[in-house]
Amino acid sequence: MEKSYMFIILFLGAMFMLQYFLTFLQMNSFKEYFRKFIKEGKVAIGIKKGGFRSGSIVMFGVDENGTIRNAAFINGITVFARFKENCDFNNINIKDIDKEVLAGTKFPKSLKQAILNAKENYLRAERGEEIPMAKSPLQKFSGLIKKEAA
Repeated sequence: MEKSYMFIILFLGAMFMLQYFLTFLQMNSFKEYFRKFIKEGKVAIGIKKGGFRSGSIVMFGVDENGTIRNAAFINGITVFARFKENCDFNNINIKDIDKEVLAGTKFPKSLKQAILNAKENYLRAERGEEIPMAKSPLQKFSGLIKKEAA
């Protein structure tokens, strides 16, 4: 019986290390694109957290006039997803992106929401406003528990 517990503990430890390694690779992909885009100007980032559904992160390299020069996105549920470059938005002003523009694309809903979030974050930064961080699913859940306890 002790051997089965030891096997489970080792298996869970190995899965944790694998997940950590794959997350590390995913973040390196993010950093690679961020460094590339920041060299050319400003970077607008939009996030749509997915929880148990597909989440998305979009990154736009933007010049001083708000024109998108580079775009990359990640969309998926697992740590196997990687950033991909996308030229569909090149030479479009970030201020011109809206729901109507996105309606004509084949992007998943979470990616469209991340794109709109990037535009909103860009406009807030341009006005000098603070950009609020979205709560994680765990933070939302703990907030619900606190409300019910009160």
